[in-house]
Amino acid sequence: MSRYLFQVSYSQEAWKSMIAKPQNRLDLVGEMLSSHGITIVDGYATFGEYDLIAIFEAPDDKTVAAASILVSSSGSVSALKTTPLMPVDDLVDSMKIANDMSYKPPSS
Repeated sequence: MSRYLFQVSYSQEAWKSMIAKPQNRLDLVGEMLSSHGITIVDGYATFGEYDLIAIFEAPDDKTVAAASILVSSSGSVSALKTTPLMPVDDLVDSMKIANDMSYKPPSS
């Protein structure tokens, strides 16, 4: 399974609703997503550009895209950024592969 970083900014309406009825949104969203093979690994409230970050595990990019589309279409978020995550060991393997490749840049 692949991991993804979700960064979320809540809409003004969502904040009003959550202040009126405080709850852990990750628990609720996690229940919804689990039926599609997505699990929440961890999540944190943040300050600044985004209000919440969460790390998800999902079976494939299409499922993650569907979840992003669903959440974005709800109107409860003003911004949603999804970033695929790669283990550092995979990055090291990629560097080894890159070392074996050749590339000729365009000449000016």
